[in-house]
Amino acid sequence: MLRSDLVRLIVRGARARVLFAGEDDLDLFSEVLRHLRPGLKLGEALEELKPLRRIYDPKLVDGITEVALRYLVLEEESPVSPYMIRQKLFEGGPALSEEERRRRLEEVTKQLGVDAERFMYSDLDLERVIVSGPAIGPRDLMEEYNMEELEGLLLRSYMVTLEVSDNWKDLLRSIKAMGLMYYARSRPVQVDVYGPVSLAKLTDRYGRLMARLVPHLLRSASWRLRAQVAVGRTRRIVTVEVTSDDAPMPTRPTVSGITFDSSVEEDLYRKLTLLAKDSGWLVIREPEPLVTSTGEIMIPDFAVISGSSKVFIEVVGFWTKEYINAKLRKLAGLRDPILLVVNESLGVGAFKLTGHDVVSYKDKVNVAPIYEWLKARLSSHAGRLPERLDVKGSYVSFEDVAKRYGVTVDDVRRFNGTVEGYVKLRNYFVKRELLDSLSRESLEGRRLSELTSKYGPWVQEALALVGYSLRWTGLNDAVVVKVRARP
Repeated sequence: MLRSDLVRLIVRGARARVLFAGEDDLDLFSEVLRHLRPGLKLGEALEELKPLRRIYDPKLVDGITEVALRYLVLEEESPVSPYMIRQKLFEGGPALSEEERRRRLEEVTKQLGVDAERFMYSDLDLERVIVSGPAIGPRDLMEEYNMEELEGLLLRSYMVTLEVSDNWKDLLRSIKAMGLMYYARSRPVQVDVYGPVSLAKLTDRYGRLMARLVPHLLRSASWRLRAQVAVGRTRRIVTVEVTSDDAPMPTRPTVSGITFDSSVEEDLYRKLTLLAKDSGWLVIREPEPLVTSTGEIMIPDFAVISGSSKVFIEVVGFWTKEYINAKLRKLAGLRDPILLVVNESLGVGAFKLTGHDVVSYKDKVNVAPIYEWLKARLSSHAGRLPERLDVKGSYVSFEDVAKRYGVTVDDVRRFNGTVEGYVKLRNYFVKRELLDSLSRESLEGRRLSELTSKYGPWVQEALALVGYSLRWTGLNDAVVVKVRARP
């Protein structure tokens, strides 16, 4: 990736535009490659390139050169320390004649068994000889430059929003595999990734991870990137938009293999796989993305499968407040059965309000309550539900229905029969009249705790159905927000 100071930006007010290379710049790419020829010392080749900086944009010349240098093959370094060679050569003082210079070079060459003149400065890249020029053509180099310029832009980003036409599963998996903080939504797929400028620590490392997103993004047929980046000494935030049509760029393979965001996740995966062997379950790391009732997307940490039953597990470790609020919103709209494994330092109140089961941990996860939860939901001895359920009351929980009929909660959740006069939510059957009453109310700005007291614990699950979402104001309460139609 290019250094961020080599990224060419035109800033106009609160917006900026990246200057990518195009067809008109191909001659310059050819010129740079021509000067990086075998036989020259690297320093000599770079010296030859300096006049180009007076003709073309210096940042463009330096950027092309930086990318091209990655494809050079330089002379091998000395088998003996160049510092030792210089020490031997100069320990007798300055050589006052050409004859004295040659004599010393021959003596040190014989003493150390290496060509002293050739390797005396070989620890300095500028003194190393180019063995073969860059193994890349002008057009491919231009595409590589454009990609690396986009990567360099993300090194100083605050937040990046990505939209893709396809390949979104791979993109989301890659984001999560790299441990980047994000939340995503669909229709169309949009992924908001928090950049290094938004963090107080690990800015350089996190910035490099952000830059590694670009090759994964380029695998999509069509994509759009909107980044908030810091510019200038004051780190003023401006918005930059880039699309797949703006510049030619290459494609790259994605990251493969199982990776973990934390040692807690890795330890839990190991424990789950041991349990799975004895129970006949299948554990999948980062399974398919789940879509919430509001169209957002979430990739849980684990899926556990037994026959036709599948449940999910999400580990909640160290997250920023903003990231926690985004995750709470998604969990509240998720209908799939999921267990939340929450670090007790974060508190568990807000996570229980999402309607999902929660277990807490401190340093290491105790797998016993997780095992009990899995056994209850993946039981292979569940009874069968009739085609028509007989329920009473304004609302009834799936748990109560499961107890009444002797089945699991997941059996009730998968039930597709008739419940006369009731609407099926994620964890409750609610009378249609009660839901209609809720839909007629003006709910915007109301507190979740207030509505729960008035209607019951099911109200949070119903908000998405009547056009609302939640904005969490703390770990134990939220404010109802009207969902606005997207243009």
